[in-house]
Amino acid sequence: MRSFSLTNRLIAAVVACQLLLTAGLVTVAILYARSELRGTFDAALEGRAMSALALVRYDEDEPHVLRFDADRLPPSPDPANHDLYEIRGADGQLIAASNGWESLSRLAPQSSGRYADFQFSGSPYRAIVFRNVPVLDQEGDEVAPKRVTVIYAASLAEMRHRLTTLAVYVGLSSLLLLLAANSFAAWSVRRGLEPLRELADQANTISVRNWDFRPPRGATLATELSPLTRAIQAVLARLQESFRQQRDFTSNAAHELKTSVAIIMSTVQSLLQRPRTEQEYFAGLEKLLEDCDRLEDLLSRMLRLARIEQMSEKMLPSMRATTELTSTCEAAISRIRALADARQVTMEFSGPPAVHLHADPEDLELVWLNLLENAVRYSPAGSKVKVHIERNGGNFAEVTVSDAGPGIPAAE
Repeated sequence: MRSFSLTNRLIAAVVACQLLLTAGLVTVAILYARSELRGTFDAALEGRAMSALALVRYDEDEPHVLRFDADRLPPSPDPANHDLYEIRGADGQLIAASNGWESLSRLAPQSSGRYADFQFSGSPYRAIVFRNVPVLDQEGDEVAPKRVTVIYAASLAEMRHRLTTLAVYVGLSSLLLLLAANSFAAWSVRRGLEPLRELADQANTISVRNWDFRPPRGATLATELSPLTRAIQAVLARLQESFRQQRDFTSNAAHELKTSVAIIMSTVQSLLQRPRTEQEYFAGLEKLLEDCDRLEDLLSRMLRLARIEQMSEKMLPSMRATTELTSTCEAAISRIRALADARQVTMEFSGPPAVHLHADPEDLELVWLNLLENAVRYSPAGSKVKVHIERNGGNFAEVTVSDAGPGIPAAE
């Protein structure tokens, strides 16, 4: 798998979020501005249409005919695209129209709403339609004023130009702000991850010869990094202890093996110092065989202990037959009794006659033998080493080895 940079991923995520946020805000701002400009344009368009309706007057001659005073119509706000209008009576008779009014004439029947958008001379227009509205002039003698239909249209080009200008300004301003925000975000992310890089550099200095681990202050204060710092410290402590135990085991094993080998060598050297009889050679060889048996027993104990620790570390299931616990303790006591008698230490055993459980008898005997050997070696002369077995309910039992020695510190 390809490696990746966590810093670059975080920066990319921040930049992507800010881009989405900026795009959303710009879109909302433009849509809102478009809505406001359209509302303002519609209000102005309605006002100009009402102005056109107000210029529809009755002729003074009899009969009164509707006339339109085009000279008083306000000029178009967009000189490049003049306003369009069309006024018709209730009978459909054309009262007034601007140049290009044919477009409005076709538009009126098609539009069912009040407003309609269309193209005229390549420019977008928006029209408002007042259908069947009464004339505002009150000079006529009719009981009810005549009604007319007014269609008034104005160009959208100016409004769209303003909207485009606004979008450009908002977009450019947003991009500049986004560039500044992203630069600050990238700097903040890199600065925020600096304690992690310092922690990695400090951890990289650890070796078998250097166990000194001093986490940087930022890593210990950061909420996200403090658990990692504590985990590294705990792992290093366990590793250092494992190395210490390995060194102690190697030293103890070398000492034990050296002693056994020295005994064998002394026996061989004594046989070679002078010629011996056949019986003396035979007795010497028997002693060598006993020494070799002790050496083999020592190696077997070391290998068995290593196997037990390996199974314990890997939490492997134990498939053992039923073993009688009391007999394993008694066997260990009998093997260590010679050492106890030599050091004037009394061995005492108490417990039920039989306790059965699933275990390897040789493994159990090795455990008791190690405990008893330590107890005898560190007990003063004339003292007692007691072994007690007690049922602990169910399928459990408790084996206690007590002595009068200095004891083991609680930390160990």
